[in-house]
Amino acid sequence: MAEIIAKYSDYVLQSVEYFITQLETEIAYRDIAGLTNDRIEILGITKEHPLAKLMAAQLSDVRNADAMMSSIIPAISVTPGNMTDDAFTVGKSLQPETIDDDFIDIMKAFLDKTDRQIQNDVLISKKQIETITGEYKRIAAGGMKAQVNEWYKNEEINISVWSDSADLDILLGNLMDSMLTFIQIGFIGDDSRIRNLQVRINKGLTNFNFGRTLYGSEYNLTFLNSFSNYIIYTEDILSGHDLDADFLIPGES
Repeated sequence: MAEIIAKYSDYVLQSVEYFITQLETEIAYRDIAGLTNDRIEILGITKEHPLAKLMAAQLSDVRNADAMMSSIIPAISVTPGNMTDDAFTVGKSLQPETIDDDFIDIMKAFLDKTDRQIQNDVLISKKQIETITGEYKRIAAGGMKAQVNEWYKNEEINISVWSDSADLDILLGNLMDSMLTFIQIGFIGDDSRIRNLQVRINKGLTNFNFGRTLYGSEYNLTFLNSFSNYIIYTEDILSGHDLDADFLIPGES
């Protein structure tokens, strides 16, 4: 009977964090103040839809609710969607692989990161990492194994861009179109981590619920993401299908 030491997962993209980071990187290269005649110094990107934040501010009992609402717009948000078609597909299974020093070094490197940084790459806790590395010291060389199953899932992300000016809405829409293109192709045209990206855009939206006219654009993105499930154990008795595949190191795409 195998002794299972730990189970964890990783992914090519932690989708919401990935798109927020990519958009923040792109915006940092743009002269937002110059493009908006000093109306906007920097564009904030959040995980909460701007209209939801406005509703929360409107319902707030604080006296400066109006000022709070004014500080929210313009805004960009990145939120998860609800993919309904082809939810996930089980991919290749690997024969057990022996854990070695290189694998453990990758694990140890995560201990120097914050929990949030770790979870951008791997769904694992520091306690699990310490358990794996500790057992590796105790077990004889070659005695620790890894079973890896890779699977694929179509994912959906929604990006919302809202402002209180029709002119600003057009400008931000053009800017978002441009930034998504950069994200899709990568810096040199072949280094993007996005696969099978499809973008649906709904522009010219208006909202009258907050004492002013708001203008917005909604972007619906679907793409293919890849995940891996890991079982770390001590006996070489678990097996998968005999497929030609490479061993995956946690956090690598």
